[in-house]
Amino acid sequence: MNKNYDVIKKGILVTIGSFITLAAAFILYFLIFMVFEKGANQGSSYNFVAPLRVGYGIIWLILCLIIYRTKIRDWLKASMLTGSLTTFMIGTGVQLFENPIIVGLIMFAVVATGVFLLHRMKKQWYHYYSIVISMIATLFYL
Repeated sequence: MNKNYDVIKKGILVTIGSFITLAAAFILYFLIFMVFEKGANQGSSYNFVAPLRVGYGIIWLILCLIIYRTKIRDWLKASMLTGSLTTFMIGTGVQLFENPIIVGLIMFAVVATGVFLLHRMKKQWYHYYSIVISMIATLFYL
């Protein structure tokens, strides 16, 4: 009974944490976009959008790698993994929307790398679950 409770608890915590992380990533991106739009948008060219999208996703991936090296709770790390992978995959997916095969290959590479690293670090099941949430969120968005 106690083990089942822990499994359910971790699943709920990762799910809620993932949605909060995704919302925070979207809101932060929107705020950064608005700042760039007001300050760096010379003549309404929106030349900053492509580097912002991809760069923002890369920053989230780096942040996730840093967080995985800390001692915070594992379910928080898994939640951060969801936000990081989703932010990166959506950023690159939106940027490369005209090449869906390349987007699919990038998504596959990101997911495969994530699964490989989690397996190598011997992480619990809910880290893999966070990758599933990330894939669903990315596919839903794209």
